[in-house]
Amino acid sequence: MRSKGFIISLIITIILIVVLNNRWGQVPPAGKFFSPQLGFWQNATPVNNNYSCKLKVKGVERPVSVWFDAHLVPHIFAQDDRDAYYVQGYITARFRLWQMDLQVRAAGGDLSEVIGEKTLQYDRLQRRKGMVTDAENSLAVMEADSATKAMMDAYTAGVNAYIATLNYRKLPLEYKLLDYKPVKWTNLKTALLLKYMSDMLTGGTSDMENTNALKLLGLQQFNQMFPDYPDSLYPIIPKGTPFYKPSVSPSSIPSDSLIAVNKEAVRFQSDKRDIDNGSNNWVVNGKKTRSGAPILCNDPHLGLNLPSLWFEVQIHTPDMDVYGASLPGAPGVIIGFNNYIAWGLTNAQRDVSDYYAIRFKDASMKQYWYDSSWKNAAVKIEKINIRGHKTFYDTVAYTVFGPVMYDPSFPDTLSDHQYLALHWAAADSSDELKTMYLMNHARNFDDYKNALKYFECPGQNFAYADISGNIAIWQQGKFPVRRSMDFGKFILPGDDSLYLWHSSIPFLENPHILDPEQNFVYSANQNPTDTTYPYFYHGEFIQFRARRIYHFLNDRNNLTIEDMMKLQNDYYDGFAAEALPIMLRHLDTAGLSRASHQYLDSLRHWDLEVLPGTIKPLLFYSWWDSLYENIWSDVLNDSLHLPMPRPTDNTTIEWLIRDTTMPLVNTGYASRGGNLRSRVYDAFIKAMNAVQKLDSTGKLNWGIYRGTDIMHLARIPALSRMHLFTGGDRYTVSAIKKDHGPSWRMIVQMSNPIVAYGIYPGGQSGNPGSRYYDDFVDDWVRGKYYKLNFFSPDDSTSAEVKYKIIFVNKKE
Repeated sequence: MRSKGFIISLIITIILIVVLNNRWGQVPPAGKFFSPQLGFWQNATPVNNNYSCKLKVKGVERPVSVWFDAHLVPHIFAQDDRDAYYVQGYITARFRLWQMDLQVRAAGGDLSEVIGEKTLQYDRLQRRKGMVTDAENSLAVMEADSATKAMMDAYTAGVNAYIATLNYRKLPLEYKLLDYKPVKWTNLKTALLLKYMSDMLTGGTSDMENTNALKLLGLQQFNQMFPDYPDSLYPIIPKGTPFYKPSVSPSSIPSDSLIAVNKEAVRFQSDKRDIDNGSNNWVVNGKKTRSGAPILCNDPHLGLNLPSLWFEVQIHTPDMDVYGASLPGAPGVIIGFNNYIAWGLTNAQRDVSDYYAIRFKDASMKQYWYDSSWKNAAVKIEKINIRGHKTFYDTVAYTVFGPVMYDPSFPDTLSDHQYLALHWAAADSSDELKTMYLMNHARNFDDYKNALKYFECPGQNFAYADISGNIAIWQQGKFPVRRSMDFGKFILPGDDSLYLWHSSIPFLENPHILDPEQNFVYSANQNPTDTTYPYFYHGEFIQFRARRIYHFLNDRNNLTIEDMMKLQNDYYDGFAAEALPIMLRHLDTAGLSRASHQYLDSLRHWDLEVLPGTIKPLLFYSWWDSLYENIWSDVLNDSLHLPMPRPTDNTTIEWLIRDTTMPLVNTGYASRGGNLRSRVYDAFIKAMNAVQKLDSTGKLNWGIYRGTDIMHLARIPALSRMHLFTGGDRYTVSAIKKDHGPSWRMIVQMSNPIVAYGIYPGGQSGNPGSRYYDDFVDDWVRGKYYKLNFFSPDDSTSAEVKYKIIFVNKKE
């Protein structure tokens, strides 16, 4: 009996060992994960944790001091740039390593290796874009520059020095949850991260949808519904500004070539970027400020996640002293200021991605028709490892235009011979890190201008201010010289070298202005120029934030930092200001229910502020969205239910202002006795019925109905900040949405001394067990800021310095 009991106990013990030390599906080994000595308990950081210490590392030549303020912002004081970048890499990895890892996996199409088959389709598209190949080509350019290479080498060494200190107990929580370990960082990963930012901001396109619409409507009607310039234009470069005479002329193309390719419908739906992936920036000079010094403001609007996209840092060496937002995984500061200049970025919104229809000889994709002969394609086999499943092998053909993104192996194809190759600006080799290196060190406008020359993708609007009182804005990127306004909007023929990108707009001919007469510059993802600009371009431009910012800055003087905070947090909806009067004017109120009259009365008395605690924006957008669908669903519809573009809200309201009979969109509806009044009425009834249902659920205000979620990167609700009570919408200056909004608010007054404020929706630590994980979020929701501590070496004993880490060489 004793031996029987022993055997049973032994079997149970073996089972427990197996169960607790092995992964089961998506569940990590429970034994290690729940271990008090090794598991997730070790990731809980005490509230009063003292980060101060002395670290001995091999990577620094001379001692480096890192001061942390009350927000856990590191202020790095080094005796040369190399040591500073090394320590920046070490400190960033200490607080954001898993985020760095995941973002690079997302960039290169390696998520399935740790997450499983649910990310296979995403990984497949990332591989087909050629992200790793493009990063490798750019890395060769970056490492050919001695300053860029030294910067990357030092940062990478710092990251790896931190990784070398890790054991299972010290691993970030997400590694334990997903049960995998970090691997060494490389310069290639930094290059890949920068390509990922280009992908986020320029990787989308509407070529497929536009091609279907062109086939349905014809070019004339297409251009009516998708105009390149709005009726009311507030461009980045003021109207009437003279431009350089173009030094590059596009070669001509056959007039019918854009139509010729559209003999066949396309079901592929492109991976479109969020049109709101934009931003605001503006600068006012001393003539418009109370202090007499320029004030620069920036708030890039991006997807909101925890950990945040940004990591705040100050880097001080004898050659630079810079503060701002850095990208975890890349050295230096991306948006910020130094002792001489400040700069901020917004997305250019220019279309720099084109698709080409490729005709292959057969399904092997080894040869394609090009310039009247069969040309050999380069074929690459992508090996995608999938956790818990067999490896997936994907065959990708490369043409002179670029890789074939879509082919008959995708389920959405309409035929067995549709092949679409992609060329986009990020595929070209470039060194954007050189721009950031030079910008961090810049002392004047000429330095800023020289830094911009190296920046190619993603196209950005670089706002500028300096201590001498100058202000400027420059839209910089590698923009192709288009042969016509319509070139690149649709799928292009892939059988002729005529359709290659033959040249780019020269640097000095990109839109820019220095010290304009209006005494301010600004951008909010609107058109960069008026129609006098000598080069063709197109993109998904947004107008309403730009108009609001223009009038705010133009109509005021004696502006202060507090005024800038007010504008960054502005909830006035300029789109509703134009749309609502038209909707009210055309609404037949006869026969409306008592509840509908109450809702209508609320709208009539709305001040157009999108506040979280009010029902009015909910009423308006429920009505507008219903009306929008009512207007365009008849026109942009076909029997195959193909992907179709939709006109912007701005275009739609301009149609209504310009011609309320709307002959283009009334074609199908009028035959059923419909007109604009009918559409407005039907949309109102549908919207108010939906609102009444919401009323019964207690979700009848904007902050609860829409709200904002800042999700953890692994989409774990318990590690996220959900249901934040936020105002604003896509057309307010504070463009907050469900999972998207101002990712870093910064205000810099270029006085002596420089005064700066900022905040972002997250926290410095990537550890969910730290109080610094999300400690900025509540203040961000409230529209508050904190003063940015731009320390000097003399501030060592300041009360604002809370912790100190001293890095010394291991030999000392």
